[in-house]
Amino acid sequence: MTEKSPTKHYLVALTALLMTVSIVNVADKELLAPVVDAVKIDLEMSDTQVGAVRSAVFLAALLGQFIWGPLSDRWVRKYIIATGTVIWSAVTWMTAFVSGFPQLLLARASMSFAEGCFNPSAYALITDSTPKHRHGLVLGLMSLTYPVGTAAALVVASLIGTAHWRQPFIYYGIIGIVLGALVLWIVREPRRGANEEAVQEVQGEYVGRFSLKEFARVLKVPSLWLAFGLDSCQASINWSFAFWAPTYLTRYKIAPDAETAALALLPAILGFVLGALLGGWLIDRLRQRTVLAPAWVSLAAMSGGLVMALVVFNVFSLVPLMTAAFFLGLATYMVMPGVSVTLFSVVPPETKATTISASNILLNLVISALSLVIGMVSDAIGLRIAFGGVIVVMYILGIIVSLALLRRYRVDLERRDALVGERVIAA
Repeated sequence: MTEKSPTKHYLVALTALLMTVSIVNVADKELLAPVVDAVKIDLEMSDTQVGAVRSAVFLAALLGQFIWGPLSDRWVRKYIIATGTVIWSAVTWMTAFVSGFPQLLLARASMSFAEGCFNPSAYALITDSTPKHRHGLVLGLMSLTYPVGTAAALVVASLIGTAHWRQPFIYYGIIGIVLGALVLWIVREPRRGANEEAVQEVQGEYVGRFSLKEFARVLKVPSLWLAFGLDSCQASINWSFAFWAPTYLTRYKIAPDAETAALALLPAILGFVLGALLGGWLIDRLRQRTVLAPAWVSLAAMSGGLVMALVVFNVFSLVPLMTAAFFLGLATYMVMPGVSVTLFSVVPPETKATTISASNILLNLVISALSLVIGMVSDAIGLRIAFGGVIVVMYILGIIVSLALLRRYRVDLERRDALVGERVIAA
């Protein structure tokens, strides 16, 4: 059975709403970053405890993925998004009332566990709603919500002031609860696999269904593991910058205070936004000439990011550093739509959400470990070596993974398309 395709107006509204939810999702996760020093004083915490809180955020998200991915591939995704948004927003609101390290650790971990539902459900839903030739652009738009969400956390914290660090948690908690209700009201659940070329050609129906056996088969695809690795590299870089950069700028006297340090990240965040859009646009354009477009864009992103990272960690004047950070963000974030397009191109539609969850499990494990390492090494020998060293190593690993993907991606893409074609029933 076929159904009427979504209208352009609905797709715009759907994308805008999911982008907004994603921005609040990221902001909730990053609200602590610009006020770390104030929280440390207020709650009497060390860098190691701060690293432990950061690590707990990603470990909790990791555990949640074992539930959210398979659930999203089997149940109504808009219900999962709406319910999860309300829960994590309520926990964010309650974070404003913590009185010590254990409570903060529990609050941040609980919030992260709940908001882990968003990516598997939202990315699978939006790619099943949007024509496939627009996936690069749409995934690029979704990717830019990460830097925008980080900026939203930084700007609000700066405007309110670090002395009032609890207030943003209340504001974002209320906003998130409202957005959860809007998702329930506006979003329509699309059929899985509706936008596959094989389905469109015969105006048919995709009959593949999720099972653990099917997902185990997916996990044997080499390009999938390379995409997982690339995702872990970029996520480690981006989340480390979002959390540790304000502290780095103030600790090394590059910025005079925490508020200025937070605002000084805005050029980098603008670069992240433009990079996500540029990466998505380039992939959609280049795919008309080569199926390897996501891998080529990812390689360019990781290579350019490495060069700019070496510049950033060797500049100690605010304005030149902000300029370098803009180009670092521009280069690095081109990889985001490349990762998403690669993931969705080598797995069948019925495993999209679980695939995202599997990637999130790996990257959250990596980030949680690196967060703890950065905190411990910072206490021992200094933040510059701990923070800068992790960033440079992850760029180098990203380049290696991108080169491997160039060699393998075409074969796995062809095998996946053949498999999908076998599971389409003509109308």
